[in-house]
Amino acid sequence: MKFASLETLALAWLGVAALVPATAATTAPVVLSQPHLSTYVRQIAPVAGGRLCIVGQAMDPDGDLQSRGTVTLYSLAEGKVLWQQAVAAPDGQAASRFIACGSDGRSLYVAANVDSHSERSLNRAQVYLYRFDDQGRVAAVKPLATGSGNAFVYALGADAGGVTVSGMTNDVKAGRQANAIFFARVDPLLKEARTSRVEKGAFASGASARLADGALHVAGNFLPASDAADALADDYAVSKIVAGKYQFSLRPVQAKAEDIATTVTAAADVVSLAVVGKSTTLTVVGPDGKLKDSRTLASTFCQTGSISATAGTVYAIRSPCGRSQDPARLVAIARPSGAEAAVAGISGEPVNVLALEDRLVVVTRKSNGSLLLHTLPLAR
Repeated sequence: MKFASLETLALAWLGVAALVPATAATTAPVVLSQPHLSTYVRQIAPVAGGRLCIVGQAMDPDGDLQSRGTVTLYSLAEGKVLWQQAVAAPDGQAASRFIACGSDGRSLYVAANVDSHSERSLNRAQVYLYRFDDQGRVAAVKPLATGSGNAFVYALGADAGGVTVSGMTNDVKAGRQANAIFFARVDPLLKEARTSRVEKGAFASGASARLADGALHVAGNFLPASDAADALADDYAVSKIVAGKYQFSLRPVQAKAEDIATTVTAAADVVSLAVVGKSTTLTVVGPDGKLKDSRTLASTFCQTGSISATAGTVYAIRSPCGRSQDPARLVAIARPSGAEAAVAGISGEPVNVLALEDRLVVVTRKSNGSLLLHTLPLAR
């Protein structure tokens, strides 16, 4: 007689079916960080050559307490880390966080949020762009002049002609704040940069965004162009911007912006999970601005962290309702039906997920604080 695993029994107790990986070809997890470091992943992105760039930040609580940008290049074919770097803040700045990455097939580019001071009242938030060579060495660093007192990264896109970075700017003066969206186009060697701004409001730092085919697809908490300095906006929106002009803006779901998790897929669908009380709503907005889907899910989960999606499935890291002491779970939600099932085959608590066409990439945190990278095959 074969008994169910403790994990399967626990999932059944939560009312969630267990989803077994498609085949037994799951590779062993790879260690991304050591236990003594406080490490966080901000983005996992596919790049040329069947590789992944993984960016975020790390801080040594027993060291200088300075946040350093982290970047890892991982080979999916070889199942190993090719190189990894932790980079201190440039130009004598206080802290650095790597936010977005991309490749033109030759170099790897990373956009960073950089703090000028550790003291908040003195801090100025800036954006820097890095170029790494194929050995993981820093080949060039360039601060982006956004024309603003504070700037934060949304997304990065790279092609043979150069690098595009988008983000938000924020200026506070005389009790008022001004918010805008910036675009920077930089040559491949990071010598010259052209910047522009769309001064019609901005999405708050941390918005989900993708640069594709000359367009910025972005979703998150929208801030008006001008507001009181201490105003707290709560306005979830989805927009597309091309050549400095809004193609559409849509508010597809009514919920607090902080309770909505969003991803922009490779097909430029904006997929979100919104939680109101114990109810979860799945919403999909197409690249044309039309609402493709909106449905309420039967779920035992009430919080959503990292989220990614394919054409048929949404993968999300979710926490059970009313049980903050329980670990988060990785779940798969069928887009046609809304049916939800837990994904098995990982160790540790999931913190980041990326869905590719043929596999899932999952970062988990062990009880000792170290991060592991898992790849799980998907049925095709």
